[in-house]
Amino acid sequence: MKTLKLSQTEINDNAIQIRLEKFSSDGDSLGWHRTAIETGGDIDAQFAAVNAHLGSQGYASVSAEDIARVKNIASTAWADQVAQQ
Repeated sequence: MKTLKLSQTEINDNAIQIRLEKFSSDGDSLGWHRTAIETGGDIDAQFAAVNAHLGSQGYASVSAEDIARVKNIASTAWADQVAQQ
């Protein structure tokens, strides 16, 4: 089965931008899938949509570990943004 791996997470004032690297079942890189979550947005809902979309193309779901990493980054980034206001 094809797999996904969190490749890059970028924070800006309005969103967290996420890049997932796509791999073939042989482990060859097939490119990237990008998604964004607005500040304060529903991370679980966004990854559910990503998993549904890419699942229809034969990809395994984004790992719970990668989703947890994004949640940790978001929590810190969003807390810092609120503190600066």
